[in-house]
Amino acid sequence: MGVKKGRPYIAYIILGIIATCFIYFILWIIFKDKMPLHEYAFEMANNYDAYAKKAIIIIPLVIVVLIFITLMRPTAAKRFLRLQSSLPTSKIHSVAKGLAEIEGKLIMKNPLFSPVKNETCIGYYYTIEDIDRDSDGKESYRTIHKETQCNIFQVTDDTGTIEVEPDGIELVLLEETNSSSHSGKRYTETLLKEGQKMLLVGYADSKNGVPFIRKDEYHKVFGITSSSGITVWNKYQPLLRSFMFTCSIILLIIIYILTQ
Repeated sequence: MGVKKGRPYIAYIILGIIATCFIYFILWIIFKDKMPLHEYAFEMANNYDAYAKKAIIIIPLVIVVLIFITLMRPTAAKRFLRLQSSLPTSKIHSVAKGLAEIEGKLIMKNPLFSPVKNETCIGYYYTIEDIDRDSDGKESYRTIHKETQCNIFQVTDDTGTIEVEPDGIELVLLEETNSSSHSGKRYTETLLKEGQKMLLVGYADSKNGVPFIRKDEYHKVFGITSSSGITVWNKYQPLLRSFMFTCSIILLIIIYILTQ
């Protein structure tokens, strides 16, 4: 399975823009009319109050847009949550070839040992985070490493058993199983264990006439979550969507009023 490291691209972009503006401002103070865009900088300096009023409106709007883009950015987990809400759950014995959703208990074939507590498991999602503390002692965390490891396993329901080839699988909406902190870092793991009742979305395929589940390359989705957890998500997710939509409308109204 792949190993991924956290890369906060949006944070880097924002910091880069701020640093560029700051450096330009310092150079403009020194060189004035020798700098490119001098006329615009001079205009802004002479009409600071007017531009400050515009900035009070524009900056929050830009932040909201960036947050919206981040939330709407497609990910494997988001595709999984969207598809599982519309797919019917198939019985393993009668699952048809193609994108499918199945539900059942996990069966371990070749065990893994988890990195934090060395527990026997089918697979795990593992993260390492730097622990930062402010002057008040409040902790914040920054992910510096994350990985998913999983061996071939099976899912069984009351109609049969099917094998799962886990390359590319995502563990979605699962609570962390174990956590440990030392040397300024926090280590967490979320485990897949034998006997758990889970819901899986992937591609139903066959090899030598034997069916199995793998990643769906067309929809770019292959996820697994707990049956109980996804039931709660499907119940409250429409309320969350309505709340976000209402907040967006209110924010647009406030921005419109401020611009008048």
